[in-house]
Amino acid sequence: MQNRLSIVDKAYVNSVGISSIFQIGDSIDIVPLVKVYAVQREEEIFYDNEGDLRQYSIYEEQLPKPLITENIQTEFYHENPTIRVGAVKVIAISSSAVVQFGSTNTISAEARVKHIRHLRSRSEPS
Repeated sequence: MQNRLSIVDKAYVNSVGISSIFQIGDSIDIVPLVKVYAVQREEEIFYDNEGDLRQYSIYEEQLPKPLITENIQTEFYHENPTIRVGAVKVIAISSSAVVQFGSTNTISAEARVKHIRHLRSRSEPS
């Protein structure tokens, strides 16, 4: 990985959330990881047994990684070793997302979200 100088004149980022990264400059490895368990209910009820992520296989399953079987050869020539950005406006970065101006060897991002909605049945009074 060739290091380069990153210059950003102006950056406006409204929100950087859950395990996300806004970075100006180089890095070796970026590994953001988030596990989210979200329950939304029409009634404000909390059960003591909620929130144990082990009861959901989504959080424990091994994620498949792509197998690269081809022999890939690359060659880069950077006439100007500078990354120059005039202005950037980012509304939101969330759930293991990366916004970067610079070089990175490896990015391995992972977001696992279990979202549950409990709604009253139409026959129940509000």
